[in-house]
Amino acid sequence: MISDLIVNIAVLTSFTFFWHQALKNNRLTLNSRTKIKILDGIIGGVLGIILMHYSIQVNEITILDLRHIPVILVAYFGGFLPAIVSAAIISIGRFFIDVNFSSVVSLFMMFTMAIGAGIIVRYVKVKGIKKWTLLLLYSQFVFTLALYIVVDAFSQVLNIAFFHIVSSLIGGFLTLYFVNYIRRYTELYNQYKDRSQRDPLTGLFNVRSFDYYYNLMLEKAQSAKEDCAVCIIDIDYFKKVNDKYGHPAGDEVLKQLALLLKKLMRDGDIVARNGGEEFSVLLDRCNLQQAEEVACRIRIAVERHSFILPSKEKINITVSIGVASYNGGEVDPVRLYQDADDALYKAKHEGRNNVCVKGDS
Repeated sequence: MISDLIVNIAVLTSFTFFWHQALKNNRLTLNSRTKIKILDGIIGGVLGIILMHYSIQVNEITILDLRHIPVILVAYFGGFLPAIVSAAIISIGRFFIDVNFSSVVSLFMMFTMAIGAGIIVRYVKVKGIKKWTLLLLYSQFVFTLALYIVVDAFSQVLNIAFFHIVSSLIGGFLTLYFVNYIRRYTELYNQYKDRSQRDPLTGLFNVRSFDYYYNLMLEKAQSAKEDCAVCIIDIDYFKKVNDKYGHPAGDEVLKQLALLLKKLMRDGDIVARNGGEEFSVLLDRCNLQQAEEVACRIRIAVERHSFILPSKEKINITVSIGVASYNGGEVDPVRLYQDADDALYKAKHEGRNNVCVKGDS
């Protein structure tokens, strides 16, 4: 019996590790989309069925395993819905093994566990390890009642329940440890990845990310015979802002401008900070005329926007923008960006607060 329960624990922890590793970018939470909750519920149900295939035969009609842990696991992170889905799939799997009195009791046991676990997660005001311990104890209580119904000898019930609760606690806490480990690892990885791609001050893409998306946009435009454009934006007289109000005020202006630029762009447009007071915008599927209209909209929006400094003082700034576009032919990444930079230089030279364009590349 002990060796079989060890196998159950090994299957449970290893499957859970790969399960959460595979879905690390779609973590199950109480606020997850319904599709994610159902998917995790299905996977939890499959794990429960696998665990039943490594079960212990208690008597002619009763098997013993850790199938309840996937149910309370998805309840712990996702609430009612994934727990109910897992319980349903595990119950169906139990009937495929055998249809008898024990499988009917198992059906009620699984749904009682799922519903109770959902109630605990939603309404009991405990968190973390305390909530998980409560779920394990509740599920073990339900299991012991079900075992009492299907096993005749009370002494046998006590012996089986003892081994099962020890296995459940060991397997349950190991499973939670693995899940939390993967989640912490994934969160740290995403933070490091985001920091490597983002400008720390504004949260926009940095130069490295801009180069990547810039080349990707050009490759896509060339293969699909589509237009694309680049806008380079520079704050006029930004040095005067720093000199007059201080660098913290200048940083605040940069952050607010970044937010304004993101609001003005379409979903999928790339906004990056090139460094200092210079920003870039990549416009996919956008010709020169459309890009010029976007640039003019940016210029006007910035001119009309009041930037609030840390001192609560409001100031206004202007920007100059250079625009260049690609409309087919051989791609020259250096030339397109240089055209936009030349247009920016012209906009600065002609008095600032201006938009200048350079013809299609």
